[in-house]
Amino acid sequence: MEESLAWLRAPETEAALGELLCGLIRDIRLILVRQDLGRAAKLGAITETVDLLTPTPGPDASGARAAASVVALLARNVGPATLLFEELAGEQVRIELTGCASRPLTAAECRDLQISPGAHGHHRTGKLRTVDSGLVVAEVFSVVVSGRLPATACRALGISGADEATPPSSDIPRGKALAGLGVRREPLGARLVRDGGGRAGGGVSVESSARMWLAEAPVALAGEQVTAAFCERAGSRLAGERMAGGRHARTP
Repeated sequence: MEESLAWLRAPETEAALGELLCGLIRDIRLILVRQDLGRAAKLGAITETVDLLTPTPGPDASGARAAASVVALLARNVGPATLLFEELAGEQVRIELTGCASRPLTAAECRDLQISPGAHGHHRTGKLRTVDSGLVVAEVFSVVVSGRLPATACRALGISGADEATPPSSDIPRGKALAGLGVRREPLGARLVRDGGGRAGGGVSVESSARMWLAEAPVALAGEQVTAAFCERAGSRLAGERMAGGRHARTP
């Protein structure tokens, strides 16, 4: 118990505690409403979820602490997540697209994007990867309302206009394509996730979501699953910055 409390009181964990607890509550509520799980299975799933916030000493605790640092930064980051990832990686990041298409928005997406039902958005999925070291940063997806973006930004994302030929696929991450427009990121939540189907030792990653605004209009919804390997790399860099009195170390 004392070791768990010490972990929760550590600066990198304490900064993310509110977000981590909100994520924990959401996860437990989702478990409780599952009809396919009996009482014992629900209790086991809840225990595994809670254990992420009370890791035993060892690699799990180190990985969870690094992931908590990433949660804390994403929870207060108001710029594109890709730029934050580049700071944490110390190198540029590109996207490897796995999907790119226009599709009808769901009712929930229309509500979140404040757009009329039946509207279409541009759906983009892929992997963010560091350019030099080749480390996979995150699995990402985004839904963009292209009609609310300048034509130059659409072309950078590989989105064609109404009467335009389809531009070639782009390896520019959405965040970098929109960064010069002054977009604002509204964090919608971040949580710890154990890799490997919930088995201990599978590493701890981060799932996060956000809404992007241009002036007073929401222009995109985005989600990231940040890999455990990248969280560990970010945690090491942040620890080095704290020792050196770096910028992220001073951010409240």
